Amino acid sequence: MAIPNGAIHRKLLLIEQVVMELRTLVPVTVADLEKDWRTRRAVERSLQVAVEAMIDVCQRLISLRGLTVPGTGAESVGLCVELGALTSVEPYRRMVQFRNYIVHHYEMVDPAILAEIVNRRLDDFENFCREIQAYDLEGNR
Repeated sequence: MAIPNGAIHRKLLLIEQVVMELRTLVPVTVADLEKDWRTRRAVERSLQVAVEAMIDVCQRLISLRGLTVPGTGAESVGLCVELGALTSVEPYRRMVQFRNYIVHHYEMVDPAILAEIVNRRLDDFENFCREIQAYDLEGNR
């Protein structure tokens, strides 16, 4: 049974849209983010939304398999690896850690971290989408 269109499909489209928008900033420098608060806030929020959508996808897949959704995003990612929906817990666990960082350090997110993700880690989101799209709810790839 292929991944149903609906909530998961919409979340994957959201991730793809956010990545496409962030790619328009590449390359972004730490100086760019320090001098332009609008760009910094747009990057922060966009990355947070993309990770939240990723966590939502994982939790929805777990629920569709009839399992109890874990209490944390990192545990949800780990369970999706166990189910075969994702091939590796990394880099997705790092994404969840970043989301936790941005939520709890909202007063000033290090612009160097933001620049690193935008310039070098957006492929991780695209890989996530591809892996989920290739997943079969029956556990087959």
